[in-house]
Amino acid sequence: METKSNDFFEKTLNLLDSTGLNWEVKKEQLSIIRNIEGGEPQIIPVNSFGIMKGDTHLATVGKQYVPFQNYQLAETIIAASEDIGIVANRGGALKSCRKVYIQAELPQMLIGNSEVKRFITALNSHDGSSSIGFGSSNTNVICENTFYMAYKEVNKFRHTVNAESRISGAIGDLRMSMNLDEQLMTTFKRMADIQLNDNIVERVLTNMFKIDTNAAQSSLSSVKKEQISQFASSLNTSIAEQGKTIWALFNGVTRYTNHVSAPKDNDGKLNYIMGGMGYDINVSSYNEIMDWVTENTHSNFVPVQ
Repeated sequence: METKSNDFFEKTLNLLDSTGLNWEVKKEQLSIIRNIEGGEPQIIPVNSFGIMKGDTHLATVGKQYVPFQNYQLAETIIAASEDIGIVANRGGALKSCRKVYIQAELPQMLIGNSEVKRFITALNSHDGSSSIGFGSSNTNVICENTFYMAYKEVNKFRHTVNAESRISGAIGDLRMSMNLDEQLMTTFKRMADIQLNDNIVERVLTNMFKIDTNAAQSSLSSVKKEQISQFASSLNTSIAEQGKTIWALFNGVTRYTNHVSAPKDNDGKLNYIMGGMGYDINVSSYNEIMDWVTENTHSNFVPVQ
């Protein structure tokens, strides 16, 4: 039993070291300094608390907030992953350590003309902005476009439950996330089998850039024109790689968000794709495409020739 415990501790430490997450946060009560006329300044505690990483203030939270440490997240994901036969082996920090993530790798899958790397992602925040949640992270190997989808169907487990209950819940969450990722792969394959047409391209353009595609070009701002031109270039590159398919259109969207509109620094890019505007564009475009697929594949489905 002791050997197993030491082995588990070593795995946890190795994961924290390899992902740069081997640090803790502290919850410290905040104070104000009040200057009293004719007297010494007074330090007065207030009913707010700071989440601190060393001397860095990450967030201000209330009395009831309980920090969930990186080692707790790592222990939970390692135990849950091992129970269902996958390996937690990646992770990192976002937004200057305000958010952290750990990923467990799934087998790659061939979609269209490219291999897709697949990961189940556990995401936690140290700024009170979110609970611990699970999602899929998929990367097209050819073009390194990453698409992240958070799973609202998966229950977010609470910081305050005991370790045994937390791990038990995480096992169920991971299993459900894996099932949802399999469904996502099925929709990707379906996209790769459907021929692209102008109607869905216009719908995606309208959704991404909030424009009227029937309006005169002169009514568009120079910024919108440049965005549309950049997206068109991304789409043409994806069509050259994947053929003229709905899958190419979706890859055109993720190519644009990953390589054109995303911040250039790695931290900014990851946050943009996993929780920022890039995430919103990718998910809303995915939903728009799937709405079109549902509407058009019953009677007038046009398969790729």
